[in-house]
Amino acid sequence: MDLSEGARAAVRDAVSAPRSYQSREHIVRDGLEDTAVRVLLSGFACRYKYLPDGSRQITTFIVPGDICDFGFLSDSPASQSVVTLSHSTVGMVDLDRLAGIVEQYPEVMTAILRCAAIEHGATNELLVSLGGRNALHRVSHLLCEMHFRLNKAGLVREDGSFDLPLTQAELGEALGLSTVHVNRTVQVLRRLGLATWRDKVVTLPDPEGMRSLCSFDPGYLQAR
Repeated sequence: MDLSEGARAAVRDAVSAPRSYQSREHIVRDGLEDTAVRVLLSGFACRYKYLPDGSRQITTFIVPGDICDFGFLSDSPASQSVVTLSHSTVGMVDLDRLAGIVEQYPEVMTAILRCAAIEHGATNELLVSLGGRNALHRVSHLLCEMHFRLNKAGLVREDGSFDLPLTQAELGEALGLSTVHVNRTVQVLRRLGLATWRDKVVTLPDPEGMRSLCSFDPGYLQAR
């Protein structure tokens, strides 16, 4: 959603000095009662939850421009942790100051709610993958989603490549697959000429072919 210049300036002025985080450093801990909205300005992060058996379920990948946690909308503590997957910078907006901005520019709250709705849609798609897609379609669908989201952020190169600084084990933690299964699936995509993943860089030489393979429809990632 496009904001008016006045709203953009108000939000920009409200962002505190960005804080830098090293890779695998926590931005938000489960149970945190925060007084600020945290926005990822650069880098890559994920939201996750530990299960009783000690395994970890990644529920969301966070890219530049995304809000790290939406607990502030319900005045509730964070229900999951957020950790960086690369060197990252995060800006914070104090909630009291945000309330003043929203009072002056209601469109800002509309934009926040639409961001929350997009994330909800992405979470729903992940549930569909976990419950109904095979390994090939799980991996290809998530790579299509990352390509689409990062392209919107201006982070996809002309050759269709983009940085994806997570391990195949971490991708498996999102998709309910073992590292070995993820690796085999990536090799299948390489042989099909649809994707390569080398040195934390993913390339989709044929994005449309990749979308067709897994029936990817980006409508759930677009605010209207």
